[in-house]
Amino acid sequence: MLKFSHIFKLCLFLFIFLTIPGFSFGNYYEEYHTKADSLLNLFQNAASERKKLDLLSELVKVIHYSDSAQKYYPEAIRLANKLQDHDLEAQNLNRLGVYFRNMNLQEEALKLYEEALQISEKNNNPVQIGHSLNNIGQIYFYRDFYEESLEYYKAAELQFLKVGDKEGLAYNYNGMSPVLGALGKNKEALEVINKAIDIRQEEGNERQLLVSKFNRSVLLMSMNEFASVEEDIMNLYHYGLIHDKIRAIHALEKLIELKLATGNVSHAIKLAEEAKVLHAERPNSESIIAIYEMMYQLYFDLGDTAESKKYLSLLDQEKEILSAERIKNYLAGLTIKKQKDEIAALSRENELMQSNQKFKMYITFALVLLAFSLFVALSIYYRSYKKEVYNIKKLKEKREQIERQAAELNRLNIEKDKIFSILAHDLKAPLDSLWGMVRLMNEDNLSQEEFESYLPVLSQNLGNNSMLLENLLIWSRSQMKGMNTQFSKFNLYKLVEQNVNFLNGSGFYKGQILENYIPKSIEIEADRTMLEIVFRNLLTNALKFTNSNDKITVALEEEDSFYTISVSDQGIGMTEAGLSKLFGNDFYSTAGTHQEKGTGLGLLLSKELVKKNRGEIWAKSQIGSGSTFCFTLPKS
Repeated sequence: MLKFSHIFKLCLFLFIFLTIPGFSFGNYYEEYHTKADSLLNLFQNAASERKKLDLLSELVKVIHYSDSAQKYYPEAIRLANKLQDHDLEAQNLNRLGVYFRNMNLQEEALKLYEEALQISEKNNNPVQIGHSLNNIGQIYFYRDFYEESLEYYKAAELQFLKVGDKEGLAYNYNGMSPVLGALGKNKEALEVINKAIDIRQEEGNERQLLVSKFNRSVLLMSMNEFASVEEDIMNLYHYGLIHDKIRAIHALEKLIELKLATGNVSHAIKLAEEAKVLHAERPNSESIIAIYEMMYQLYFDLGDTAESKKYLSLLDQEKEILSAERIKNYLAGLTIKKQKDEIAALSRENELMQSNQKFKMYITFALVLLAFSLFVALSIYYRSYKKEVYNIKKLKEKREQIERQAAELNRLNIEKDKIFSILAHDLKAPLDSLWGMVRLMNEDNLSQEEFESYLPVLSQNLGNNSMLLENLLIWSRSQMKGMNTQFSKFNLYKLVEQNVNFLNGSGFYKGQILENYIPKSIEIEADRTMLEIVFRNLLTNALKFTNSNDKITVALEEEDSFYTISVSDQGIGMTEAGLSKLFGNDFYSTAGTHQEKGTGLGLLLSKELVKKNRGEIWAKSQIGSGSTFCFTLPKS
């Protein structure tokens, strides 16, 4: 089994593999380190600052997607600013912005892009202006601000056209096309991606040409136009088999989607098996997750329970790997951001102290020179005193600000420790048991009957882990104030029914009876994703504390201005003491009817998500008489 750190490094190199033109995985690692070591050695021995700047800029370009690049960017930017090389200053600011964007610190990336744009505009460099505008447009696209994103891409296009930068135009059109598609301007999106294809065909860049044609195929598929897309997807697939197997898996994802859309189920199944083989050689969680989801849904619709469960198990495994990777990236990015803020705060405090010392020195010098006049001396002293009071006040404010930041950082560290505690205690045991069973199978110490007897327990444990990781990701975003509510109108009955059907086939199900009494006509306005998580947590909680044939019901009561939704069960119930601990600030959980373990995170997360949807949540229970969890939602 791969260790977490190995997975993270592998994902990092795969990302480089996908984004560097002409990349070949076989010799990249050796060339990467050889060139980087050589540049670093030359930089350390360079005699002039000009030479250091050139070597440092080349070094960060080579190690651009590595974590080690981050510590060299500030020095490169400082040297470029000192030597008035505004082109390299803007270039390194843009690259540092890409680093923060890849760490999902979009706000920090946007600041760097805007600073690079200001420098490039002041220096009148159309190429760097264009790249900065492209980068800003990409951030707005990630945030779903499509109109604003399009404005920046259009402005970047004018800059590249001004100097005839075809490479810049190709990247610009590739970025602009999905923005136009998101705005429903499919005709314009096709025109733009075709421009990128024409440029790359003219430039003779085979890889980028194949990627642009593939992007066009994806756009056409989104428009339900399937007739002319297969050739371009297949071309990228065959290229990927030789040069870029991650890209090949991505192409297979779209091929499977195409075959399913056109009714060629047998070919889609064959392609999915090819994807599994390639995935074993070059792991790629994002695309393989989409493929496993399609296969799970296909077999579920066909009524093939065995194959459906097999792909559901594969899907859960890949989601666990991806979730663990995202948690680590998120926490690492948060640490980098906090360190950057602390350094900036300390730098400002140091500048203020140096300014204060200079001021004192000037005052002392002035007093010596103007000692002949008591009036002048007293006047200067009085002004110095007033300034000193002002500076002390400012220093006090800065100290208080740093203390607040330290308190916030301490709170975030506590939340981080909670996450790691859950990861260490609640995820490790099921994975250890799975590893133990795999070893027994490899050593032929496990019979078929024993293997089948372990399957329900393993399925339940892995289901718990999947739910826990999903809750951890959502809860972490909420705690770090990174989750926004997206309201939309949808049918509540269908949402509940989807979750009931999902849990009926999950490892949480023990033969209970799940009934959906929500009226089929009820339409609500809320964040659909958040409510789905709330229902999944409440229904999973009910399954945990009930036995076979116990009834679990979802119902709705309508009031003047709001709905009250309830999830009731006939389970074991809880004491008044246990009931009082629910929805508090600490994790609280007890073992289920089959000794299922939990963390209490699901109910805390549900409380937060209901609150974000303008509602309240509470619970009622008695020992031996089951439990009822209720929450409200406004009608509009």
